[in-house]
Amino acid sequence: MRHSVTLAALIALAGVCLPFMGAFVFPAAALSAAGAEAPPDWGEAIPEAVRLAALRPDRVLDEEPCDWRPALAPLIRPAVRDCKSAREATLAIASRLGGLTGVHYSVERRKPCMNALEALAEKKVSCTGQSILLVCALRSAGIPARAVGVWTWNHVRGNHTWVEAYFEGAWHMIEFNEKDFNTPWVMEAVGMMDARHPYQRVLAVRAGGGGTPAELPFPTVWNPGSRLAAEDVTARYQQLARAWYAQNGVPADCRKLMVDVQPRTEAARALVLEDAAGKELARTALPTAADDVRRFATLLLPRGGEGAGFYLRIGGAEGRMAVPDTENPALILRIDTKR
Repeated sequence: MRHSVTLAALIALAGVCLPFMGAFVFPAAALSAAGAEAPPDWGEAIPEAVRLAALRPDRVLDEEPCDWRPALAPLIRPAVRDCKSAREATLAIASRLGGLTGVHYSVERRKPCMNALEALAEKKVSCTGQSILLVCALRSAGIPARAVGVWTWNHVRGNHTWVEAYFEGAWHMIEFNEKDFNTPWVMEAVGMMDARHPYQRVLAVRAGGGGTPAELPFPTVWNPGSRLAAEDVTARYQQLARAWYAQNGVPADCRKLMVDVQPRTEAARALVLEDAAGKELARTALPTAADDVRRFATLLLPRGGEGAGFYLRIGGAEGRMAVPDTENPALILRIDTKR
């Protein structure tokens, strides 16, 4: 599989550059003076490193610093008043935040990286703006939270940012306006990524150190000057993706194979999966020129033992190609028959 994405190209996609600003934490005296009451106590022990990196800071990424607590606390505290745990409170906040604030995703947002007060005022935000607002909302309720993201997906062009909340001694993936953890479409997309490529790894903001340092900074494609430290959490997300695929029709002993052959033809062609001896294992139809560009030919590929090989043959074409091995629950192959 060829990878031609560069950092400069990803930055160019955003079309917006913001000035880089350093870490920012409001001092306790300033918070007290602003009238910010103590957040709820969920009865959980929070490691000091997590508290310092994901509960106390005012900033989430490299957005303009602001004191969002006096604005968010009155909205968020009533929403979690009857919650019995940090888990319950996290879901209550995430699922209701859009309704409580009127903030929604829009391609018409003024800039991709808004702080919480800008988001509350302007209402139209990117996935990054949504994530910043959700992190701040969780922190206002005493729940440590941080941003997580990817530089680019494998199956479509584009990046994404979401949130992790810390409770019960671990980080949990949640998104703005979602009613449950581990958003299905994100899990599916993570399962399609090629983790051998640095731009297709899942990175969490690494404020204050800890974790496994990432090869690249956190994916702030809108700001080429930003060098936010990142923790590589790809392995954990691969496990989550495998579990999601297993629950959705891809057994643990199989992989989902997704194939796109270019150029597409007007008439349908067969895609045949064979073993090393040439025995046909499965077949399906390739998308045609009339199909959506996001549609792939899909097959279930058995996970073979040591030395097992699988091959693809395209109807009407000479020869066949080997299927690369991968630990991912899904594998995407893009084949150019003119090369």
